[in-house]
Amino acid sequence: MGLTLQVYVVLYSVSAVACLASVPRARSIRHPGTRNGLVGLLGSVAIWSAGYVGYLLVPNISLKLTFYIVGFVFALVAVGAWLYFSTAYAGYPPREAPYRNTAIGIFLVIVVLKITNPLHNLYFTTEWTGDPFPHLAIQHQLLYWIILGVSYALIAVGFFMILERLYHTGIDSRPLVGLISLTALPAIATILAGRIDGTLPLMYEPPGVALFAVGTLFVYIRRFEAIRLIAETDDPAIFIDSDGRLRDCNQAARILFPELRRSIGTPVDSISCALAEQISEKEEPTVTGTEEMRYYQGSPVPFMAGELQTGRLVTLTDVTTRESYRQQLEERTEQLEALNRVVRHDIQNDMQVILAWSEQLQHHVTDEGQDALDRVLRKSRHMLELTEGAQDLIESLSDGQTTELEPVALHEMLEMELTTARDSHPDARFHNSGEIPQISVRANEMLPSVFRNLLENAVRHNDEETPKTTVSCKELPESVRVRIADNGPGIPDSQKEQIFGKGEKGLDSPGTGIGLYLVNTLTTQFGGDVWVEDNDPKGAVFVVELSRAAE
Repeated sequence: MGLTLQVYVVLYSVSAVACLASVPRARSIRHPGTRNGLVGLLGSVAIWSAGYVGYLLVPNISLKLTFYIVGFVFALVAVGAWLYFSTAYAGYPPREAPYRNTAIGIFLVIVVLKITNPLHNLYFTTEWTGDPFPHLAIQHQLLYWIILGVSYALIAVGFFMILERLYHTGIDSRPLVGLISLTALPAIATILAGRIDGTLPLMYEPPGVALFAVGTLFVYIRRFEAIRLIAETDDPAIFIDSDGRLRDCNQAARILFPELRRSIGTPVDSISCALAEQISEKEEPTVTGTEEMRYYQGSPVPFMAGELQTGRLVTLTDVTTRESYRQQLEERTEQLEALNRVVRHDIQNDMQVILAWSEQLQHHVTDEGQDALDRVLRKSRHMLELTEGAQDLIESLSDGQTTELEPVALHEMLEMELTTARDSHPDARFHNSGEIPQISVRANEMLPSVFRNLLENAVRHNDEETPKTTVSCKELPESVRVRIADNGPGIPDSQKEQIFGKGEKGLDSPGTGIGLYLVNTLTTQFGGDVWVEDNDPKGAVFVVELSRAAE
């Protein structure tokens, strides 16, 4: 085997081995599009190189031709894989590329033309020659140069997309630019091959791809992935190695922390305490003092080599609006809790004292004063009911945005509230229309307040001598409806929404009281609904619909 032949065999063999050895590393890339494109590129270039090695080494002319065509076909596959990889890395979904099906069709036609070249010789012709060593010489035809030109144009598009992505990240990408350029330089050798003494008219891109793969996946893998991740966001991003040292950052991070400009290679803890707090993996947002107070939350993405973490990329998301809203909610909750203490300990206790002393006066007033005392007692009891409703409302509002729901037995709860209503209003009549079902609904310990207020409302606003209230239930596949019907004056259609305080005005809506507003607030928190209908022949029907609890 001559020296020239040995050089070619070693060149393409090393290229094939390097590409295959890089495949496991490429498979560890998290981004699916980048991973699949790069694995496809490495695999196709490995087969391309192996085809050339077979073409150079096997003695049989038919086998030489077969190996050459295999390498020739996978050279075209590599172009498609490069486009897929560069598109995905640049942030464009390859599967959504325009004219994708047309491109696949053209690709298949070209593959068929390459495979069937021995029949038409449109791509290349062959002849045996002894220069620079005995081998099957390839003479490329016009179609080869046309397809090669189109392929280089497509490869250039991929280069442009990647270089544009590298430019806009604001991170030092010069090493990657150099590695990517290695895949383009061999194109010069491909074009000049055969015109220079001692060279074969082959394609010389595989060694460049091999160098790109080894350099990117084994030397600059963290920077390679960091650039892709940073380019997906305009937020500040900081690249840190496994020792906690700053390796790079984008322009947004340098604006937020100007000290980063001269701190590459410095431990993050020694650059800035604020920065160290920002990139910590705690969930709470941290404060950055610039011209105005801003809150940022760090989102770390680890870089792994097997099970070993080699670094991480921390993206800082501006959560000022969310954090300000959270603080407002906390402040509002504290205010509601303070109001609850005032209602519970001060107003409610004082009203109980007033009611107790007023009841003591019943045996000491004359007939003329009895009417006034009865009015005081009624208003005192009403005030106590209002404070209890206000207390329930405050507790429901101070629980935050999420309400923990649990199964609540409907039968036991309704029976208990009906018993309480009968004891509180001996002159009124409460009865069930049918059995209350033995089921559970999704609610919490505040559910009794819903029906307590509706039962109280049915009596308090009733103008009949004997108020009558009927409770009935209807089971639905996924919910249950509880109907509370009275024989009072009814509610005009124009007020059926307003009485619950629904809409923007809330409690300021005409005719709205704390009790019905609380009913609407609680049923909404339970994922249910409440509305009012007309009763027949007179009165109103309040309907509460609640979701059934899973059995």
